[in-house]
Amino acid sequence: MKTIKILETTAFTENGGTVELLEDGNFLKIPTLPSNSIPNFPFPYLNPVQTVFYRHYAGGNTLISSPTSSGKTLISLLFRLKNKEGRLIYTAPTRSLIYEKFKEFRKIFGRTGIRTGDLIEELDELNQQTVVSTYESLLSAARNRAKWFEEAEAVIIDEVHIIRDKARGAAVEEIVTYCLKEEKPLLCLSATIPGAHELAEWIKAELFIESEWRPVPLKREVFNFSKLLRKAKGGKLSDAEKIVSVIEHLKLKGKTLVFLPKKDLGWEALKVENVIYKKKILNETTPFKREEAKGEPVAFHNADVPQEERETIEREFKKGNLNRLYATQTLAYGVNLPADNVVVFVRGYFDRFTYKYSFFPDLLTIMQMEGRAGRWGFSKEGKSYLIVSGAKEEALLEALEEELESPFKTALSEGLELRERAACQNRTKSILSLMMLGPMVRYGRNWKDSIKETFSVKKNPLLLSHLQQVEEELTDLGFIENGKPTPLCLTLAASYISPYCYLEFKNRLKHAESATEEEKTILYAFAVRPLIKRDFSPGTLLTFTGEGFKPASAQITHYLHKRVGEVVKDNSDVLIFYALGDLYPFSNVARPPGELSNLSSESSLLASFLCRINALDFDTVHRITMMIRQGIPFSYSLLAAVEGLGYMRGNALVRAAKLTGLSNEIALINSLKEKQKETLEALKETLSIRLSSKDAVNREFNRIVKIVEKVKFPLGNLKLLRFLASTFIGREKALKLSKEEALEVLFENVTGQKKDKS
Repeated sequence: MKTIKILETTAFTENGGTVELLEDGNFLKIPTLPSNSIPNFPFPYLNPVQTVFYRHYAGGNTLISSPTSSGKTLISLLFRLKNKEGRLIYTAPTRSLIYEKFKEFRKIFGRTGIRTGDLIEELDELNQQTVVSTYESLLSAARNRAKWFEEAEAVIIDEVHIIRDKARGAAVEEIVTYCLKEEKPLLCLSATIPGAHELAEWIKAELFIESEWRPVPLKREVFNFSKLLRKAKGGKLSDAEKIVSVIEHLKLKGKTLVFLPKKDLGWEALKVENVIYKKKILNETTPFKREEAKGEPVAFHNADVPQEERETIEREFKKGNLNRLYATQTLAYGVNLPADNVVVFVRGYFDRFTYKYSFFPDLLTIMQMEGRAGRWGFSKEGKSYLIVSGAKEEALLEALEEELESPFKTALSEGLELRERAACQNRTKSILSLMMLGPMVRYGRNWKDSIKETFSVKKNPLLLSHLQQVEEELTDLGFIENGKPTPLCLTLAASYISPYCYLEFKNRLKHAESATEEEKTILYAFAVRPLIKRDFSPGTLLTFTGEGFKPASAQITHYLHKRVGEVVKDNSDVLIFYALGDLYPFSNVARPPGELSNLSSESSLLASFLCRINALDFDTVHRITMMIRQGIPFSYSLLAAVEGLGYMRGNALVRAAKLTGLSNEIALINSLKEKQKETLEALKETLSIRLSSKDAVNREFNRIVKIVEKVKFPLGNLKLLRFLASTFIGREKALKLSKEEALEVLFENVTGQKKDKS
């Protein structure tokens, strides 16, 4: 393995420069290369990292560990030029990053395919030589032996440090292992990652490039929070007021990211900015009632912010219309938002057992946050301000240096986390079964040879014996026969659903099948909960509803205990609260927050799985899907297929229907189309719950009525219906179906029922 370290003393401008480096320990100086011989390269010179890669990469696997904004997209172009034959796949953690790369790659490579789990793309044929994909979509393709993965001749894994993440690291490790076993050339890209040399050895890298050079130099300053607060002359203030006071004292110019250790602190800081400093808030969904203000805009970005609002905030920050953005650590990974300044509030805790300080956020996350500082072409330097409390400044600096020397690890290499995951009844066995089934599906009886190549098993051989125990248990349960997965188990593995979660679903489904219409929302949401991989946090709903969620949660939990005879511990109450439309009365909530805001792709995968296993008739599958998709109660859930309604408008209609005794969405829509006075008045009454003025009620009323007047039957999302029908008749035929024809196919094939044409 050739190892090259690019030194911090390297100098570069858009007109070229000199790379100072250590090549296998030997100091060298080389000029950056002109790009005139490289097609579609948009700059006159390759930067230092690109120069080193282009000079030294001759094929095989490569790891590049370099700071943010060091030209990794164009390294992908250079990687493609060295691997001309076959398909190139680029994969990264988030949809927003994939869409960004999709736009960039189209300019560089021309026709580019995309896979993020979105229905808009899933039916498109992937015959492009370049494909961009999220990790999960790529893993699904590998497990299903999709043609676009099988034909891949080279794979780029961006943000490969996500392999350490407890929630998503196993997926990345499985992808890497497949590429290693099948000798698909790998380019792994990462910002700073501890133990990078060990990672390079595991992926059998022929070239390892580690860069200390940053396109925009980083200037780091470390402050003690209390000392800085005294300089800011902060008196008896709340914690959030102290934070905003310190930010104001720093007098930062340009785009600024402020990372806070707790989301509650972020919301409070946003409120302080709005109420005291009279700033305009871009967030529409907040835990407090926003005041109208004309000051410069501010926003808060965290996992609880609805997906649509997050995307708006990111767009406005990139455009320069938003210069101060508060965030939690979710923004440190997988989102390309460079800033002039990064401020990180860090908490230190002294561990009496190790006699060392621990920090939150963790040290690697702090370095990822700092990586956002500096905008190439706009900033002469990026500025990082680490503001620490609970520890001395020197202790934080020492810990950051030591972190870089720590060994490499993956999510599973140090053993399994014992805390039961909300989405699984048995976290440990679910993780192990999924870790085992992917290779078993792909390699059959030789799955152990593949598993042995994973970093986790190499570091923790005990994992292999745990996997074998799970294999024996799944054999006893009938999921594996004669060493091979059964057809049902193949479907589970392809859908990335644990057999243990499936068994829990089947057990719960028995209760739902005998439910009354009023019970169906609760019991079907409860039944499919184990099939939905996302975690749902009660804390999110408590943040936005105050005490409003507590009595509803208690009532749901009590009902389930009485109805199914067990205490539910998987946060089904959050999903059920959402599905019942119970967020509707909270006027501060513009859209369902957090994970509830982004269930569209999850609901489509759920629908596909339910169609494949043929456990329910299609009408029930359809209603469950739309209920999860948009959070509209079961009996009215096809309202989710009406474009322009969404959660709040859909549930306004549901409440109006219940007031007038209309039992489903068809009766409701017909009543509104016929201008039945009682229904129209009921709709205005329900809108007045959320809207404070008569004018606002009338405006929203008129919008909803116009949307409903355009509704055509039958109800259904054409893209979703075609996607589901393709399971039975193939992609090409499904693309030609009308809504009626797609429904016909699905009614005939899901449990074999013919659609009632009367």
